[in-house]
Amino acid sequence: MKAGLAVLVAGALAPGLAGAQGTLSVQGLGYPPGQLSARSLGTGGALAEMDPTSPLNPAAIIEFNAPALSIQMAPEFRRVTNGATSGNSSTQRFPVFIGALPFGQRLMVGVSSSTLLDRSWSTTAPLSQVIRGDTVQFNSNTTSDGAVNDVAVIAAYTVRPWLRVGVAAHGFTGRDVVTVRRTFQDTVRYGNTVEPSTSSYSGNAVSLGVELVRATVGGLALSYRRGGALNQMAGDSVIERAHVPDRFGAGVVYTGLRNATLAARTSYDRWSSLGTLGGSPAPAQNSWDTSLGAELVGPHFASIPLTFRLGGRMRDLPFPAAGRRVRDLSVAGGLGLTLAQGHALLDLSATRSRRTAGIGATEAAWTIGLGFTIRP
Repeated sequence: MKAGLAVLVAGALAPGLAGAQGTLSVQGLGYPPGQLSARSLGTGGALAEMDPTSPLNPAAIIEFNAPALSIQMAPEFRRVTNGATSGNSSTQRFPVFIGALPFGQRLMVGVSSSTLLDRSWSTTAPLSQVIRGDTVQFNSNTTSDGAVNDVAVIAAYTVRPWLRVGVAAHGFTGRDVVTVRRTFQDTVRYGNTVEPSTSSYSGNAVSLGVELVRATVGGLALSYRRGGALNQMAGDSVIERAHVPDRFGAGVVYTGLRNATLAARTSYDRWSSLGTLGGSPAPAQNSWDTSLGAELVGPHFASIPLTFRLGGRMRDLPFPAAGRRVRDLSVAGGLGLTLAQGHALLDLSATRSRRTAGIGATEAAWTIGLGFTIRP
């Protein structure tokens, strides 16, 4: 039933994005927020491989240097345009949570929860059906509420002052409820219907990370995630099998300039290992995700140190729209505030994205990032 519903929705989205009520970004099994914190989002993602609040490189939690708890919020506001027709939608996300605790001078252990794929969308289309010889008009509204989340246990160790390594064990879990509501124009003869369908997801992976750092120059970070099995289930029954995507990431930062950090990052995700999991109408496609950005130490405001960020990002989304790859280009800016004498950090970011697939429809989006980190 779930696969059938997904194909129905994809059919409605593909030719005209259901009158601009669907989205380019939330195709297939969902949209990948990127597992980025508000700090990294402010640089377009460029700092993510060496950012302890972005759980991509397990070695990066060493950067906390103290017990820490961090939570991120990132609502997105989208507008899809198809010719003269357009429509707005929004999604509230809490994409990252991470906590870490040091053991001695060299070891840091942490846990994190982040969103791998967000499958929240809604589409409405006018349809008709022949019932007992009569053509009956009705509106079909299909909604999806769900996500696939990455829960990880992380350990990082300082081997030398210039060498840090990390490892993480990942459990992937998620739940998706697809609901089809049919609202008939003739409510005297026909009753409205509601048909929910629920799926859950379960998988595993392991990741490794390394940081090579030199205080006066910068650093190089590498990470690799090896995906294990990822199953889709209805109740206790496995209805489809796939694999968590392998991922390779590399990032470099340069700190040789006064009060400035320059950063670049790229990663490759083997999304194709998801196949058509979740009833996706087309298989997922492998993609690169590349960012350039900078972090600038600014003046104090009312004795509060300020940090300014900016960056750009280019990537392809894993699931195609109408058989065409979706390109996501974005520019971003952000602000960091150090509070309570360094015991609390507040990060703000704003990202403007443009998504195209060469099918006549475009999607523009604002993502507002808010991150709060406590270091007792």
